[in-house]
Amino acid sequence: MTKNLGNAQRNIPRETVNRSLVSRVAPAMFPLAVVVLGYLVGRQFFGF
Repeated sequence: MTKNLGNAQRNIPRETVNRSLVSRVAPAMFPLAVVVLGYLVGRQFFGF
């Protein structure tokens, strides 16, 4: 078993990464896209 000496090099980015607007909005838009796709498929095949 190895000991954790606490002196390992950590991978910390030196600069904060600027995330684009698309990458910030995409996770929030995914459920909306699923609902819209489900609505369109339901309307096409089941006549909702």
